[in-house]
Amino acid sequence: MRPGHDHDTGAPLLPLDEARSRAMSRIDRLPPTELALAEAHGCVAAEDVLAPIELPPFSSSAMDGYAVRAADVAGAAPDRPAALRPVGAVQMGSPSELEVGGGEAVAVPTGGVVPPGADAVVPVEQTIREADRVLVLAPVPPGRYVRRAGQDVRAGDVMVPAGKRLLAADLGLLASAGLGSVRAIPRARVGILSTGDELVEPGAPLGPGLVPDANALTLHGCVLEAGAVPVPLGRVPDDGAALARVLTEAEGVDVLVSSGGVSVGERDPVKAAFGSGGEVDFVEVAMQPGKPQAFGTLGGRPYFGLPGNPVSVFVSFEVFVRPAVLSMMGRGDARTEVRATLDADVTGPEEKVQFARVRLHRSNGGLVASPTGPRGSNLLATMARADGLAVIPVGVATAEAGTPVRVILVRDQP
Repeated sequence: MRPGHDHDTGAPLLPLDEARSRAMSRIDRLPPTELALAEAHGCVAAEDVLAPIELPPFSSSAMDGYAVRAADVAGAAPDRPAALRPVGAVQMGSPSELEVGGGEAVAVPTGGVVPPGADAVVPVEQTIREADRVLVLAPVPPGRYVRRAGQDVRAGDVMVPAGKRLLAADLGLLASAGLGSVRAIPRARVGILSTGDELVEPGAPLGPGLVPDANALTLHGCVLEAGAVPVPLGRVPDDGAALARVLTEAEGVDVLVSSGGVSVGERDPVKAAFGSGGEVDFVEVAMQPGKPQAFGTLGGRPYFGLPGNPVSVFVSFEVFVRPAVLSMMGRGDARTEVRATLDADVTGPEEKVQFARVRLHRSNGGLVASPTGPRGSNLLATMARADGLAVIPVGVATAEAGTPVRVILVRDQP
């Protein structure tokens, strides 16, 4: 069979890279918005965030002890302690009105303001407190145990550059500078719709010919793992008009994803709804699983029509929807890829890129990829057991045991 044509039907297949390029051509970045810090985790900063103040904002003590002048304790030792006069104590959360003069000491807690006049802190373990004096048993150089104002960040410094993904430490830094929000690219809201007369809610009683709607929950998890927000749109029967109504009337979503109904059957609802409208392209992609795909725009929003078989749904999301959603959110990161060696033959159609489900383990210092079962696109357990997708290129009918392969990781490694 000629490369680029389906082995079963002889129909031309769209190369995978071209299909991905077509899908991504419809993707625009979401407009930035002001997000509360608690909502901004994982989002990308839309602009440089400058420090409005110095951090720390004041000089504070790194130890429980006494704020002193270093010169007053320069010769201190256990057998000849420096005797200082206590003149008060710093209270946490309050500005210090005390000042340290020559021969004086002020008690200060960890994080407390170092009062004017002091240039060092003596840890309490190196002192003996008496009724009217503090005996210092060791010298401290100027600056010891003092966290200087501006030591971490100076006012006007870039705390978070534009394009950086905001993670825990970034949010903490912004909060420490007194900021409560940040201008960022928001999470994409992904509408998820399932099609099929046979579908019922997971957990509901099953009658003859009925199956639980696993695709909706699979996509729900995929969207969460991409850092976006899943928006369930429910299920529709194999009815093009019903499908079109739900998708076009969906509110509060940035991108639409449906599963099922994109093949060539007479009742496939996606083609019935959008096959002649010009907004949606239907293609046969040179990939397995996931050959039938639909890409388009509905009401100005990107739309992805995925196949109905559960493994095809998962793989199609990884190949097409995940990159699109990440791009919408200003993120260019991709799944981690590793090199591994197959420990069993993987056979498939040579005119398509194969995404073989594999489990990984280490042996002799390298990674070994073990197929998790047959390649049927209805066998979801083989995907649940997998750590990644081994990519078998076009032109390879059988990747034999011992063949090195590229593996896209789809779950975190323990």
